[in-house]
Amino acid sequence: MNRSGFAWMLLALCCMGSAARPEGKPNILFIISDDLGCRLGCYGDSAAHTPNLDKLAGQGVLFDRCFTQFPTCGPSRASMLSGLYPFQTGLIHNRQTLDESAMPFVSLPRLFRQQGYFTARAGKVFHMNIPRGIGQPGEDDSSAWDVAINNTGWDAAEENFLSAHYHVSKKPGSAVAYLDPDLPDEEMADGAGTQAILRLMEEHHPRKTGKPMMLFMGYYRPHPPMISPRSHWAAIKASEITLPEFPANDREDIPSINFHLQGPAHNGLPESVGLAYTRAYLAAVSFMDHEVGKLLDGLKKNGLDQNTIIVFTGDQGFHLGEHDHWHKSTFFEEACRVPLIVFDPRTKVAGQTAHGICGLIDLYPTLCELAGVQPQHVLSGISLCSPLKNPALPGKQAEITQGRPGGISIRTERYRYTEWEGGEGGSMLYDLHTDPNEFTNRAENPEYADVEKLLKTELQMLTK
Repeated sequence: MNRSGFAWMLLALCCMGSAARPEGKPNILFIISDDLGCRLGCYGDSAAHTPNLDKLAGQGVLFDRCFTQFPTCGPSRASMLSGLYPFQTGLIHNRQTLDESAMPFVSLPRLFRQQGYFTARAGKVFHMNIPRGIGQPGEDDSSAWDVAINNTGWDAAEENFLSAHYHVSKKPGSAVAYLDPDLPDEEMADGAGTQAILRLMEEHHPRKTGKPMMLFMGYYRPHPPMISPRSHWAAIKASEITLPEFPANDREDIPSINFHLQGPAHNGLPESVGLAYTRAYLAAVSFMDHEVGKLLDGLKKNGLDQNTIIVFTGDQGFHLGEHDHWHKSTFFEEACRVPLIVFDPRTKVAGQTAHGICGLIDLYPTLCELAGVQPQHVLSGISLCSPLKNPALPGKQAEITQGRPGGISIRTERYRYTEWEGGEGGSMLYDLHTDPNEFTNRAENPEYADVEKLLKTELQMLTK
């Protein structure tokens, strides 16, 4: 094992060994939003309407440099819920599952269930197809749950999502498509999921069962097609939306392989379509935020707010015109960086930001340490319990993101270096201190030759 990898593993094992075992296990509410980048008010997006998540960030710790391990739904979730990198599990496609019979590890919710937690989910936690898979289990780990709810709603009916406004392509799971039905939240699939989790809070309250709860709510939005109730569109002011600017020659030094979906359906949208799609995305985020607010109110109503750890995140980011692209799965910051807010009512840290680098892979060891649960396999992430107590602490030196086809990226405090097929398929190097928007690819630039060599070597070491 390489030196850096050994150091990461040693720190993880030390954290596991020192995990506190409090009197009465804390409950856990894990909320994940599909295709959500850092498009929240608490992350500085002035056009976003996210009062509930902004409030949660004010009560907990916001991690502003958290990265996905794969900018595609299924592999990202598989990595996060296994605590292992995609190159370790081989789970790099959406239709692969965390079936324990085929995988030498225990998923996060399965572990907590084995350790005496009541575990339940609603919506998309492991991968499922959106929108046609809504209401079905998808690539779920069925043994992870005491209760699994496949909530559905108006937006999951084919005749309804095909009635949306489509630009060029009519593939609903990836197309630029949006709709604003005049319906109450509860008739939508995400609204139904919220109501299901609220019922579980009451029916399986630890006072009734004697068991702590681990509840997962997986929101479908803002995954395309962007369909959310009209009331949430009204919360987004079109006058405050601006499209990203980029140099006319921006794409000249970007390997085309970096764009998962190419062609006019996802690149170079007309301004009117781009503005409408951005508003639809932010309306979907507003809808999701409103549902999160109901969950937070439910915790308080049921007297669970003082003993429930809350995690909020997304599986990967999403482009809204950056680099003239309108989708996900690139190795740019917009697709790789994700929001992460963690609230632990037992700590006195509130409203602070942790600037250190971390990844979704770190959530498994973090929750194990917070709950005093011992993992059953060696994890590749590092517990975030230290920055939860002191957000000023430094984070990792680097984080890794893998992607298709054959791509892998390393993100340090200053640089992001990406290569495909060991560099044979192309490479990118961005100096984020001088070029935060990633407009100038420094790969093969003589002035950055030493930096590129160092990052390439570190990437090879960390992925052995």
